[in-house]
Amino acid sequence: MLFAKSNEYKRRLEICRTCKFFEPSTQSCGPLIVGEEVETEVLFRRKSIKLCGCVMPIKAKLAFASCPASKWDGVLSMDEQIEFKRFLLEMKAQGRLEPNDMLKFYSFKDKATGAFNERSTCPPCVKKDINTFLESMKDVDVDLNK
Repeated sequence: MLFAKSNEYKRRLEICRTCKFFEPSTQSCGPLIVGEEVETEVLFRRKSIKLCGCVMPIKAKLAFASCPASKWDGVLSMDEQIEFKRFLLEMKAQGRLEPNDMLKFYSFKDKATGAFNERSTCPPCVKKDINTFLESMKDVDVDLNK
């Protein structure tokens, strides 16, 4: 299951809509980010955070997504999201999918979505899934040198 359950989606969206960083005109977390624009950095609870600029009715629907201000979490912890994104970026960079990589990918995908996902041996299908996850995780900062 890639999407949050209906009650979780509604809960997340309500939290977003009452947040001081929510932009009602664009339904986004801070200013809407289009193309190569940079996230807006703000101070929240004495900590610097980057507002994601995502359209929240879409982001809140994704089971593995999380709030940059930590007001709601996805199925994965932030450390797991970082590990998953690092893994996805490495898989994408190597340009090929090894069987062990695909097993690890589906293990992460199952945990991220909270459900058992049908396995595919179709490389274009897996690559599409990887790109979908990477797009939805654009607000997760990853240092590839670690």
